[in-house]
Amino acid sequence: MKQQLAGTYYFPKSSRAASVELLVNGEMVNLYQDKKCIMATNTAQLSVSSAIPGVALEVDFADGGKFVATNSGDRLSLASGKLERLEKSVKWVLASVLLVPLLIWFGVAVLMPKLVTESVNYLPDEVAQEMGEQTFYALKKSILDPSEIAKSDREQVINQWQQALDKLGLSREKFQLHIYKSDFLAANAFALPNGTVVITDQLLISLQDNPDAILAILLHEIGHVQRKHSMRIVAQSISNTIIVAVIFGDLETVAELLVGTTAALVQNAFSRDMEREADTYAFEKLVELGIPATAFAEAMQSFLDLNHSAADLPATQRKGLLRYLATHPDIEERIARANQYAK
Repeated sequence: MKQQLAGTYYFPKSSRAASVELLVNGEMVNLYQDKKCIMATNTAQLSVSSAIPGVALEVDFADGGKFVATNSGDRLSLASGKLERLEKSVKWVLASVLLVPLLIWFGVAVLMPKLVTESVNYLPDEVAQEMGEQTFYALKKSILDPSEIAKSDREQVINQWQQALDKLGLSREKFQLHIYKSDFLAANAFALPNGTVVITDQLLISLQDNPDAILAILLHEIGHVQRKHSMRIVAQSISNTIIVAVIFGDLETVAELLVGTTAALVQNAFSRDMEREADTYAFEKLVELGIPATAFAEAMQSFLDLNHSAADLPATQRKGLLRYLATHPDIEERIARANQYAK
Protein backbone atom coordinates (compact mmCIF):
# COMPACT_ATOMS: atom_id res chain seq x y z
CA MET A 1 0.00 0.00 0.00
CA LYS A 2 1.38 3.40 -1.03
CA GLN A 3 1.29 6.26 1.44
CA GLN A 4 2.44 9.83 0.80
CA LEU A 5 2.82 12.55 3.44
CA ALA A 6 4.04 16.12 3.21
CA GLY A 7 6.22 17.52 5.95
CA THR A 8 9.57 18.88 7.08
CA TYR A 9 12.76 16.86 7.22
CA TYR A 10 15.39 17.82 9.80
CA PHE A 11 18.82 16.65 8.67
CA PRO A 12 20.96 14.72 11.17
CA LYS A 13 23.63 16.60 13.14
CA SER A 14 22.59 19.85 11.45
CA SER A 15 20.20 22.75 11.87
CA ARG A 16 19.23 22.44 8.22
CA ALA A 17 15.62 21.58 7.38
CA ALA A 18 13.72 21.15 4.12
CA SER A 19 10.16 20.69 2.92
CA VAL A 20 9.85 17.11 1.68
CA GLU A 21 7.44 14.37 0.79
CA LEU A 22 7.61 10.99 2.50
CA LEU A 23 6.62 8.10 0.25
CA VAL A 24 6.06 4.63 1.73
CA ASN A 25 5.49 1.72 -0.65
CA GLY A 26 5.29 -1.56 1.22
CA GLU A 27 8.55 -1.79 3.16
CA MET A 28 10.36 0.78 1.00
CA VAL A 29 10.62 4.37 2.24
CA ASN A 30 11.76 7.34 0.12
CA LEU A 31 12.19 11.03 0.89
CA TYR A 32 11.72 13.50 -1.97
CA GLN A 33 12.84 17.13 -2.04
CA ASP A 34 11.75 19.06 -5.09
CA LYS A 35 10.85 15.71 -6.71
CA LYS A 36 14.40 14.40 -6.18
CA CYS A 37 14.97 11.37 -3.97
CA ILE A 38 17.32 12.39 -1.15
CA MET A 39 16.97 9.21 0.90
CA ALA A 40 15.96 5.58 0.40
CA THR A 41 15.53 3.19 3.30
CA ASN A 42 13.03 0.64 4.66
CA THR A 43 10.42 0.61 7.40
CA ALA A 44 12.65 -1.43 9.71
CA GLN A 45 14.92 1.61 10.00
CA LEU A 46 12.12 3.93 11.12
CA SER A 47 10.72 4.80 14.52
CA VAL A 48 7.19 6.21 14.33
CA SER A 49 5.69 8.27 17.17
CA SER A 50 2.47 7.19 18.84
CA ALA A 51 -0.78 8.55 17.43
CA ILE A 52 -1.91 11.44 19.65
CA PRO A 53 -4.84 13.56 18.46
CA GLY A 54 -3.72 17.07 17.48
CA VAL A 55 -0.01 16.19 17.59
CA ALA A 56 1.92 15.94 14.34
CA LEU A 57 3.35 12.57 13.35
CA GLU A 58 7.12 12.22 13.82
CA VAL A 59 9.31 9.67 12.05
CA ASP A 60 12.86 9.13 13.29
CA PHE A 61 15.45 7.68 10.91
CA ALA A 62 18.36 5.46 11.86
CA ASP A 63 20.94 8.13 10.94
CA GLY A 64 19.40 10.69 13.33
CA GLY A 65 17.21 12.55 10.82
CA LYS A 66 13.60 13.36 11.67
CA PHE A 67 10.47 13.85 9.55
CA VAL A 68 7.57 15.86 10.98
CA ALA A 69 4.26 15.76 9.11
CA THR A 70 2.68 19.08 8.13
CA ASN A 71 -0.87 17.85 8.75
CA SER A 72 -1.38 16.80 12.38
CA GLY A 73 -3.99 14.32 11.24
CA ASP A 74 -1.63 12.37 8.97
CA ARG A 75 -0.73 8.85 10.08
CA LEU A 76 1.48 6.02 8.79
CA SER A 77 0.37 2.40 8.72
CA LEU A 78 3.64 0.48 9.05
CA ALA A 79 4.29 -3.01 10.38
CA SER A 80 4.88 -1.34 13.73
CA GLY A 81 1.56 0.41 13.27
CA LYS A 82 -0.33 -2.73 14.25
CA LEU A 83 -0.40 -1.51 17.82
CA GLU A 84 -1.95 1.74 16.67
CA ARG A 85 -4.67 -0.13 14.79
CA LEU A 86 -5.35 -2.22 17.85
CA GLU A 87 -5.64 0.92 19.95
CA LYS A 88 -8.25 2.26 17.54
CA SER A 89 -10.19 -1.00 17.36
CA VAL A 90 -13.33 -0.88 19.50
CA LYS A 91 -13.39 -4.67 19.68
CA TRP A 92 -9.84 -4.89 21.02
CA VAL A 93 -10.43 -2.07 23.51
CA LEU A 94 -13.55 -3.80 24.85
CA ALA A 95 -11.74 -7.13 24.92
CA SER A 96 -8.88 -5.64 26.94
CA VAL A 97 -11.33 -4.07 29.39
CA LEU A 98 -12.77 -7.53 30.01
CA LEU A 99 -9.55 -9.54 29.81
CA VAL A 100 -7.35 -7.46 32.12
CA PRO A 101 -9.62 -7.90 35.19
CA LEU A 102 -10.05 -11.55 34.25
CA LEU A 103 -6.28 -12.06 34.10
CA ILE A 104 -5.86 -10.31 37.45
CA TRP A 105 -8.54 -12.54 38.97
CA PHE A 106 -6.94 -15.66 37.51
CA GLY A 107 -3.54 -14.68 38.84
CA VAL A 108 -4.79 -13.77 42.31
CA ALA A 109 -7.47 -16.43 42.82
CA VAL A 110 -6.16 -19.43 40.87
CA LEU A 111 -2.53 -19.25 39.81
CA MET A 112 -0.83 -17.61 42.79
CA PRO A 113 -2.45 -19.76 45.53
CA LYS A 114 -1.20 -22.89 43.76
CA LEU A 115 2.28 -21.49 43.21
CA VAL A 116 2.47 -20.16 46.78
CA THR A 117 1.37 -23.48 48.28
CA GLU A 118 4.27 -25.20 46.52
CA SER A 119 6.85 -22.44 46.88
CA VAL A 120 6.65 -22.04 50.67
CA ASN A 121 7.82 -25.63 51.05
CA TYR A 122 11.17 -24.60 49.58
CA LEU A 123 11.72 -21.57 51.81
CA PRO A 124 14.61 -22.01 54.27
CA ASP A 125 13.64 -22.43 57.93
CA GLU A 126 15.45 -19.19 58.71
CA VAL A 127 12.66 -17.22 56.99
CA ALA A 128 9.94 -18.60 59.27
CA GLN A 129 12.25 -18.25 62.27
CA GLU A 130 12.93 -14.58 61.59
CA MET A 131 9.27 -13.76 60.89
CA GLY A 132 8.16 -15.54 64.05
CA GLU A 133 10.73 -13.80 66.25
CA GLN A 134 9.94 -10.34 64.88
CA THR A 135 6.20 -10.85 65.24
CA PHE A 136 6.50 -12.21 68.78
CA TYR A 137 8.65 -9.24 69.79
CA ALA A 138 6.11 -6.80 68.33
CA LEU A 139 3.20 -8.54 70.07
CA LYS A 140 4.93 -8.50 73.44
CA LYS A 141 5.44 -4.77 73.04
CA SER A 142 1.85 -4.10 72.03
CA ILE A 143 -0.94 -6.50 73.03
CA LEU A 144 0.58 -9.15 75.31
CA ASP A 145 0.88 -8.53 79.06
CA PRO A 146 2.44 -10.69 81.80
CA SER A 147 0.24 -13.57 82.88
CA GLU A 148 -1.72 -13.22 86.11
CA ILE A 149 -2.28 -16.98 86.48
CA ALA A 150 -0.43 -18.63 89.36
CA LYS A 151 3.03 -19.88 88.43
CA SER A 152 2.21 -23.43 89.54
CA ASP A 153 -0.85 -23.53 87.27
CA ARG A 154 1.17 -22.19 84.32
CA GLU A 155 3.85 -24.79 84.88
CA GLN A 156 1.21 -27.54 84.97
CA VAL A 157 -0.13 -26.46 81.55
CA ILE A 158 3.38 -26.23 80.07
CA ASN A 159 4.35 -29.64 81.48
CA GLN A 160 1.26 -31.23 79.94
CA TRP A 161 2.15 -29.58 76.64
CA GLN A 162 5.74 -30.82 76.71
CA GLN A 163 4.67 -34.36 77.56
CA ALA A 164 2.29 -34.31 74.58
CA LEU A 165 5.11 -33.07 72.31
CA ASP A 166 7.36 -35.90 73.49
CA LYS A 167 4.69 -38.53 72.77
CA LEU A 168 4.08 -37.07 69.30
CA GLY A 169 7.78 -36.83 68.48
CA LEU A 170 7.62 -33.04 68.14
CA SER A 171 10.36 -30.65 69.17
CA ARG A 172 10.09 -28.98 72.59
CA GLU A 173 12.58 -26.38 71.41
CA LYS A 174 10.51 -25.42 68.39
CA PHE A 175 7.01 -25.52 69.88
CA GLN A 176 7.60 -23.53 73.05
CA LEU A 177 4.41 -22.54 74.87
CA HIS A 178 4.02 -19.04 76.33
CA ILE A 179 1.18 -17.81 78.54
CA TYR A 180 0.14 -14.15 78.49
CA LYS A 181 -2.76 -11.97 79.48
CA SER A 182 -4.25 -9.96 76.59
CA ASP A 183 -7.28 -7.70 76.73
CA PHE A 184 -7.01 -7.30 72.97
CA LEU A 185 -7.06 -11.03 72.16
CA ALA A 186 -9.17 -12.09 75.18
CA ALA A 187 -9.72 -15.90 75.21
CA ASN A 188 -7.42 -16.94 72.39
CA ALA A 189 -4.41 -18.92 71.26
CA PHE A 190 -2.12 -18.73 68.23
CA ALA A 191 1.12 -20.10 66.83
CA LEU A 192 3.69 -18.15 64.82
CA PRO A 193 5.54 -19.50 61.75
CA ASN A 194 8.60 -20.46 63.80
CA GLY A 195 6.52 -22.63 66.15
CA THR A 196 6.14 -20.16 69.03
CA VAL A 197 2.79 -20.96 70.70
CA VAL A 198 0.84 -18.45 72.79
CA ILE A 199 -2.27 -19.00 74.90
CA THR A 200 -4.00 -16.30 76.93
CA ASP A 201 -5.00 -16.28 80.58
CA GLN A 202 -8.62 -15.81 79.60
CA LEU A 203 -8.69 -19.01 77.53
CA LEU A 204 -6.94 -21.04 80.22
CA ILE A 205 -9.42 -19.82 82.83
CA SER A 206 -12.42 -20.70 80.62
CA LEU A 207 -11.03 -24.24 80.11
CA GLN A 208 -9.35 -24.73 83.49
CA ASP A 209 -11.41 -27.85 84.22
CA ASN A 210 -10.72 -29.43 80.82
CA PRO A 211 -6.96 -29.82 80.12
CA ASP A 212 -7.66 -32.03 77.08
CA ALA A 213 -9.62 -29.18 75.48
CA ILE A 214 -6.66 -26.86 76.06
CA LEU A 215 -4.40 -29.41 74.39
CA ALA A 216 -6.83 -29.73 71.47
CA ILE A 217 -6.69 -25.99 70.79
CA LEU A 218 -2.89 -25.91 71.00
CA LEU A 219 -2.62 -28.85 68.59
CA HIS A 220 -4.92 -27.01 66.18
CA GLU A 221 -2.61 -24.00 66.30
CA ILE A 222 0.55 -25.99 65.56
CA GLY A 223 -1.40 -27.65 62.76
CA HIS A 224 -1.27 -24.22 61.12
CA VAL A 225 2.51 -24.20 61.60
CA GLN A 226 3.03 -27.71 60.25
CA ARG A 227 0.95 -26.90 57.17
CA LYS A 228 2.76 -23.53 56.78
CA HIS A 229 -0.52 -21.62 56.68
CA SER A 230 0.90 -18.33 58.00
CA MET A 231 3.71 -18.44 55.47
CA ARG A 232 1.23 -19.14 52.69
CA ILE A 233 -0.94 -16.17 53.72
CA VAL A 234 2.02 -13.77 53.79
CA ALA A 235 3.50 -15.12 50.55
CA GLN A 236 0.13 -14.91 48.77
CA SER A 237 -0.48 -11.39 50.06
CA ILE A 238 2.91 -10.26 48.75
CA SER A 239 2.50 -12.03 45.42
CA ASN A 240 -0.97 -10.57 44.88
CA THR A 241 0.37 -7.09 45.55
CA ILE A 242 3.22 -7.67 43.12
CA ILE A 243 0.74 -8.74 40.40
CA VAL A 244 -1.33 -5.58 40.80
CA ALA A 245 1.78 -3.37 41.19
CA VAL A 246 3.36 -4.71 38.00
CA ILE A 247 0.13 -4.27 36.03
CA PHE A 248 -0.43 -0.71 37.26
CA GLY A 249 3.24 0.26 37.60
CA ASP A 250 3.19 0.98 41.35
CA LEU A 251 6.13 -1.05 42.66
CA GLU A 252 6.53 1.13 45.76
CA THR A 253 3.60 -0.71 47.33
CA VAL A 254 5.63 -3.93 47.22
CA ALA A 255 8.28 -2.45 49.50
CA GLU A 256 5.60 -1.12 51.84
CA LEU A 257 3.99 -4.56 52.07
CA LEU A 258 7.29 -6.29 52.82
CA VAL A 259 7.77 -3.94 55.77
CA GLY A 260 4.34 -4.83 57.13
CA THR A 261 4.39 -8.62 56.81
CA THR A 262 4.48 -9.18 60.58
CA ALA A 263 1.14 -7.39 60.94
CA ALA A 264 -0.33 -9.71 58.33
CA LEU A 265 0.40 -12.70 60.56
CA VAL A 266 -1.91 -11.31 63.24
CA GLN A 267 -4.56 -9.55 61.16
CA ASN A 268 -5.19 -12.13 58.40
CA ALA A 269 -7.76 -14.83 59.04
CA PHE A 270 -7.06 -18.33 57.79
CA SER A 271 -9.24 -19.65 54.99
CA ARG A 272 -11.86 -22.30 55.65
CA ASP A 273 -9.68 -24.93 53.99
CA MET A 274 -6.76 -23.98 56.22
CA GLU A 275 -8.95 -24.19 59.33
CA ARG A 276 -10.17 -27.62 58.27
CA GLU A 277 -6.58 -28.79 57.70
CA ALA A 278 -5.54 -27.57 61.15
CA ASP A 279 -8.64 -29.14 62.72
CA THR A 280 -7.92 -32.49 61.09
CA TYR A 281 -4.30 -32.28 62.29
CA ALA A 282 -5.58 -31.73 65.86
CA PHE A 283 -8.02 -34.66 65.57
CA GLU A 284 -5.26 -36.98 64.39
CA LYS A 285 -2.80 -35.96 67.10
CA LEU A 286 -5.42 -36.20 69.84
CA VAL A 287 -6.14 -39.79 68.80
CA GLU A 288 -2.38 -40.54 68.83
CA LEU A 289 -2.36 -39.32 72.43
CA GLY A 290 -5.31 -41.51 73.33
CA ILE A 291 -7.64 -38.54 73.67
CA PRO A 292 -10.97 -38.53 71.77
CA ALA A 293 -11.50 -35.82 69.16
CA THR A 294 -14.52 -34.72 71.20
CA ALA A 295 -12.01 -32.76 73.30
CA PHE A 296 -11.75 -30.39 70.35
CA ALA A 297 -15.54 -30.14 70.14
CA GLU A 298 -15.64 -29.26 73.85
CA ALA A 299 -13.04 -26.54 73.29
CA MET A 300 -15.08 -25.04 70.46
CA GLN A 301 -18.25 -25.28 72.53
CA SER A 302 -16.58 -23.16 75.19
CA PHE A 303 -16.32 -20.30 72.69
CA LEU A 304 -20.00 -20.57 71.86
CA ASP A 305 -20.81 -20.56 75.59
CA LEU A 306 -18.67 -17.47 76.06
CA ASN A 307 -20.42 -15.84 73.12
CA HIS A 308 -23.82 -16.52 74.65
CA SER A 309 -22.71 -14.84 77.87
CA ALA A 310 -20.78 -12.08 76.10
CA ALA A 311 -23.12 -9.40 77.43
CA ASP A 312 -21.78 -10.06 80.93
CA LEU A 313 -18.12 -9.76 79.86
CA PRO A 314 -16.04 -6.58 80.11
CA ALA A 315 -16.01 -4.60 76.85
CA THR A 316 -12.40 -5.48 76.01
CA GLN A 317 -12.98 -9.22 76.50
CA ARG A 318 -16.20 -9.06 74.51
CA LYS A 319 -14.37 -7.45 71.59
CA GLY A 320 -11.60 -10.04 71.84
CA LEU A 321 -14.11 -12.90 71.75
CA LEU A 322 -15.86 -11.41 68.73
CA ARG A 323 -12.48 -11.05 67.06
CA TYR A 324 -11.77 -14.77 67.59
CA LEU A 325 -15.18 -15.79 66.24
CA ALA A 326 -14.67 -13.54 63.21
CA THR A 327 -11.32 -15.14 62.35
CA HIS A 328 -12.47 -18.69 63.15
CA PRO A 329 -15.82 -19.08 61.33
CA ASP A 330 -18.22 -22.03 61.32
CA ILE A 331 -17.70 -23.02 64.96
CA GLU A 332 -20.78 -25.26 64.98
CA GLU A 333 -19.64 -26.99 61.79
CA ARG A 334 -16.24 -27.65 63.37
CA ILE A 335 -17.88 -29.09 66.46
CA ALA A 336 -19.88 -31.46 64.25
CA ARG A 337 -16.72 -32.52 62.37
CA ALA A 338 -14.91 -33.29 65.62
CA ASN A 339 -17.82 -35.35 66.94
CA GLN A 340 -18.08 -37.17 63.62
CA TYR A 341 -14.34 -37.92 63.65
CA ALA A 342 -14.64 -39.40 67.14
CA LYS A 343 -17.24 -41.96 66.03
